[in-house]
Amino acid sequence: MNNNVHIEAARAALARAAWVYGQAPAYGQEAVSDLLADLRHFCAVTGLDFAACHVASDRYFIEETGGAS
Repeated sequence: MNNNVHIEAARAALARAAWVYGQAPAYGQEAVSDLLADLRHFCAVTGLDFAACHVASDRYFIEETGGAS
């Protein structure tokens, strides 16, 4: 899977979150931070370990990009 697919998935998640809040889509740092906080709330309610998910996401990013930002 190329990085464009990952970027479009993230863009879609940000747009959907904005839609749920009744806002126009936003793709800046605040929108990303809000989505991460929402995911943290989701993890807390469903019993998922957010910290473990975060560590895994770092590993996935490195595997998918070779560590390039």
